[in-house]
Amino acid sequence: MKGKQKGRPTKWVKASVSEPVYLGRAGIQFEVWEKWRKKNRKLGTLIVSVGGLRWRPNNGKVSRPANWQALSDWLTG
Repeated sequence: MKGKQKGRPTKWVKASVSEPVYLGRAGIQFEVWEKWRKKNRKLGTLIVSVGGLRWRPNNGKVSRPANWQALSDWLTG
């Protein structure tokens, strides 16, 4: 499968943690990397803040903020 195909997502994130992780302070950053066909490329940075989550793509586009209420609504369906 090459390139973008209609109706298919372009990125997946799968994370599983077997026990709770407590974030004790704001400003924790997670770097998200892609590994595909031996290319290591940074996709972006996920920042955990007091107000919610912020996604900063590595390609220079504008960051996408999401407050905690919107994230809770999205996770519960």
